[in-house]
Amino acid sequence: MIEQGKAGELRQRAFWQLWELNRRIASSDWGRIGDAELRRKLESATPLGDDAAPVWGPLKFWACYCGLRPVPPAFTSTPAPLIGARQAAALSSRWRRQLQALIEEHQLDAAAALDDLMALAAEEHRRDFYAVLTGFRRYAPAELSVLWVEKDRYRPELWLEQWQRSLPAATAAAA
Repeated sequence: MIEQGKAGELRQRAFWQLWELNRRIASSDWGRIGDAELRRKLESATPLGDDAAPVWGPLKFWACYCGLRPVPPAFTSTPAPLIGARQAAALSSRWRRQLQALIEEHQLDAAAALDDLMALAAEEHRRDFYAVLTGFRRYAPAELSVLWVEKDRYRPELWLEQWQRSLPAATAAAA
């Protein structure tokens, strides 16, 4: 809830919970975890802190929450650029055309290609990404703000590039 900006007024207990999680991330102390994906995410997690305090405790979290301490540079984010419906539609169309061109260029089965590409997308975004790429809908500007990465880059573009790198080189025309 905090990450989504919907936590409301945080109570003292929340800052102690954040510290405990931060401490466990810093010491790689999370006990038994049966979910391999969750373990992988935790192992690559970075504790929140700065040069003065590499692992923040509850007081540092509270000070940041109140605006008395800045967010560490490694964790700051720039808001997504505002785009209009026309630009969102253009991006959706561009990604759809890119997929179609790659399928034709590499002579791929469209269904198999989509399955492989969807595996690269985050689970919570797969349904919408699939609908956009198959032409059933376009991304709305608000949806793209969530998928924004940096400058003029969006996650669907990164997923397409990652998938494209995994494809075998295009076959030369038969002689």
